[in-house]
Amino acid sequence: MFALIAVIGAAVQIRRRRGPDRRELPVDTLLVWWLVTAVGVGSIVGSLFHIFDGAQIAEQIGYTRGDGGFQFENAMGDMAIGVAAVLCRWFRGYFWLAVLIVVAIQFLGDAGGHIYFWLAEDDTEPDNVGLTLLFDFAIPIAAAILYTLSWRRGGDARPEREAVARTA
Repeated sequence: MFALIAVIGAAVQIRRRRGPDRRELPVDTLLVWWLVTAVGVGSIVGSLFHIFDGAQIAEQIGYTRGDGGFQFENAMGDMAIGVAAVLCRWFRGYFWLAVLIVVAIQFLGDAGGHIYFWLAEDDTEPDNVGLTLLFDFAIPIAAAILYTLSWRRGGDARPEREAVARTA
């Protein structure tokens, strides 16, 4: 849901800012929306579910031995990633890269865990092998592609001293 909101929000913003005086690259607009909404808000909301409904979330993932105490720790990791990603609205350049590295480690690591428990434990719960698994791959990969495009086009992914001037 948050990925869809990010794409729609970016499309609306890009559409509204069309014209010769526009300085922000469309890929930067999409990347900021992706980081803030799909990663940031999505991670913060996910952390709240782990905090306030940990046992139910554990069960939906396929962990039938209760919440095991891991839910709060997992929530704090999600919250940290979410807050850092929301800060991408104001901080650019290498800050984006640092957030992307953390997101890639966390989300791809989560995907690896889901796959492991799918294969080793036959955990086929929808929150283990369904959309959760898909988004654990899609969100960091999409963010990395957008970051690379921004970098190559001289966008905000580059630190100020290296950014290509877009105003002439």
